Amino acid sequence: MTPRRRVALIGLLAAGRSGVPRYTASLIRALGTVAHEFPDLALQFVATRAADEAVGAVQLQTTIVGGALGNPSGGPRRLVAEQLAARSADADLLHFFDLSGPLFAPRRPFVTTLHDASGTAGRRRLRFGYKRFVQPWAIRHARAIVAVSAFSRDEAVACWAADPGRITVVHSGPGLEANGSTQRKDGDFLLYVGDLSRHKNLQFLVDVTAQAGARLVLAGRPGDGYSELTRHLTASVADVTVVAEPTDAELERLYRSALATVLPSRYEGFGFTPLEAMARDCPVLASDIPAVREVSGDGALLVPLDDEAAWIAAVRQVATDDGVRAALRARGRDTVNRYSWKRTARELCGVFRNVH
Repeated sequence: MTPRRRVALIGLLAAGRSGVPRYTASLIRALGTVAHEFPDLALQFVATRAADEAVGAVQLQTTIVGGALGNPSGGPRRLVAEQLAARSADADLLHFFDLSGPLFAPRRPFVTTLHDASGTAGRRRLRFGYKRFVQPWAIRHARAIVAVSAFSRDEAVACWAADPGRITVVHSGPGLEANGSTQRKDGDFLLYVGDLSRHKNLQFLVDVTAQAGARLVLAGRPGDGYSELTRHLTASVADVTVVAEPTDAELERLYRSALATVLPSRYEGFGFTPLEAMARDCPVLASDIPAVREVSGDGALLVPLDDEAAWIAAVRQVATDDGVRAALRARGRDTVNRYSWKRTARELCGVFRNVH
C-alpha cells in the first residue's frame, strides 16, 4: 500500500484581516470538509493560536506553533513564525497560501499560491519590501504554483518568466462566506468593499459618484494613501461615508442593503468583491480589467477603466433603474453559482497529488 503524502498547510496567514487571509481561512475550512475524499493525502493545518481561532472548527489535524513569539497575527513576528514552522513541519510537502516559501529550509518541496503579480507597487517599502526577494524566489523554487486566475498566471509568466508548466489555475472560492440569509432591503447608497488604498482608484470613484449625485459607502481597511483619500473627501462635495475595519456582520448588512457594489480598481489578481456581492443578490458595477472580466463574466456591468463619462452614466443607470438592477442580480446569481470553496479545495488537493 502506497503511504499517504503528508501535506503541511502553512496557515499562519489566516489570522489577518485582508483578502488573502480571508482566502486562507475559507480554503482551510473547505479542505477540512473534503479531506476524506483524498485518502492518499494526510493534511495537517499548521497555525498560531490566532490563526486557529480565525479559522474556527476544522476537520484537520492541527499543529499550533509560534509560542516563543507570542501569538503573532501579522507583521515580522508572523513571518518568522511561519518560516520556523515550515522548517520543522513533519510533512512530505509544504503548502503556502500566498507567494512565499520555506526560506529557512530551501530544499523542502513546497507549493506556493499566486494571487497577483503586482509586487510592491504603490505600497510601503518597509512593510512589503521583503516580497521583492521572496516572491521571485518562490516562483523559481516551488514544485508547483497555484494561480487564482488565468490572468495572474499570465502575469507571472510575463513578469517573472515563470514556467507555465508548473502553474495550475485554481479559481478562488466566492470570498466571504454568506451567512445563509436571503433577505435584502435596498438602501440608497452604492458600496465599495476592499482596501482603502491608493491602488484601488478610490479618488476617481468619489469624483464619479459626486457628479452622478449618488451616495457612496467605502468599507475596508485603511492602507497606503488613506490620508490622501481623507483629504480628497474633505475637499469634495461627494456624499461619502467611510466604514473603516468593518466586521463580517457589518459587511453582510452593507452588501444586503446597497443599491449596487462598485469596484473601480485599476488592477486585481482575482477580486473577491464582485462574487461576495453577487452571493448576496447585490448588483455589481466594476472596471473592465482582465481578472474581473475573467471572474465576473457577464454577471457584472463592466465599465471601461478610468472613463469618467462612462462611469457617471453607469452609476446613474444602476442607481435609478430597477430593471437594470434586477437583470444584474439574475446574472450575478448564475455567475456566483459556478464558484465554491469546496471546489477550490478539491482542485488544490489534485495539485498536491500530482506534485513530483
